Amino acid sequence: MNIQDVPSPIDLRNPQDALNWANEANDKRPWRYDFFDYYVSLIQELEQQRDHIKNTLPIHVLEIGSGPGFLAKHLLSHCLNIHYSAVDFSQAMHELSKNKLLSGELERASYVIADFKTSQWRDELAHYDVVIIHQALHELRHKHHATQFHIEVKSLLKPNASYLVCDHIFATDAMQNNELYMSKYEHFQRLKQASYQHVNLVKEHQGLCLFLTKI
Repeated sequence: MNIQDVPSPIDLRNPQDALNWANEANDKRPWRYDFFDYYVSLIQELEQQRDHIKNTLPIHVLEIGSGPGFLAKHLLSHCLNIHYSAVDFSQAMHELSKNKLLSGELERASYVIADFKTSQWRDELAHYDVVIIHQALHELRHKHHATQFHIEVKSLLKPNASYLVCDHIFATDAMQNNELYMSKYEHFQRLKQASYQHVNLVKEHQGLCLFLTKI
């Protein structure tokens, strides 16, 4: 099948484009923080479980397509026993993210430059308790690539890890490009094709949907 990727209208490697995107993101969708709070609640529940069994090891969290660091700041300021790893193809985005963090938060964060459209994007990564991709799945630039991407993510998950996929959906009242964005059904379908057995739609607001799954 000859898949023609959808070109991006901006270059997020460019510092000015990255800054413009960051300045507009929360103004356009302030409800993003409702989703951020869901991630915090899930991680805090894991922290409580570890406290109960006196496991003091940090929870390892990976964000793929981490962008300018809004989620990084939210997680690191609310979840005190995590190590956060950020993967993005843009050094400009990483710099914006680092500038949001206090020194103690930076000590619990790692930044990796990698393009998840390439076959080598996982080379510098480890295994994680929680993996999040928030509003970045469509940066594969065609929904056809989603199944293979989800398969690749499986190699980064620890046993019983949580994989959280949040993106815009294709729907009459949401995004209109059905090459770039998937319907709810297509999200379920792609994750099932990648052999995730338990897939749940856990949060939805104004065309932004969050799916939680485990292997």
